[in-house]
Amino acid sequence: MIYGWILLIFGLTPLGLLWLMRPRLVRRYAGSLLIIVLLVLLAGIPWEMFSVNRIWYYSPVATWGPRLVNLPVEELAFFMLDALLVGTLALYLDPDVEL
Repeated sequence: MIYGWILLIFGLTPLGLLWLMRPRLVRRYAGSLLIIVLLVLLAGIPWEMFSVNRIWYYSPVATWGPRLVNLPVEELAFFMLDALLVGTLALYLDPDVEL
């Protein structure tokens, strides 16, 4: 359960604020952000599937419980939120992108 709160506070909150400040920017580059998320999931899911229970594990106490492809849903949400947050920040910081 702790992992979900961390994602909410440090992932979803800043992402939501960035998107609320410039919704037109997000709509304009929604396709690019979607591609970033898909690429991160494509690279991240196999790595996580290999690593879980070999290199690290997720405590059932710290996660909600549901799993997809043997990964906690919070971990998949982490990949997506981080990809969106980094992609959005890159758009904000790129001087060539019109805000």
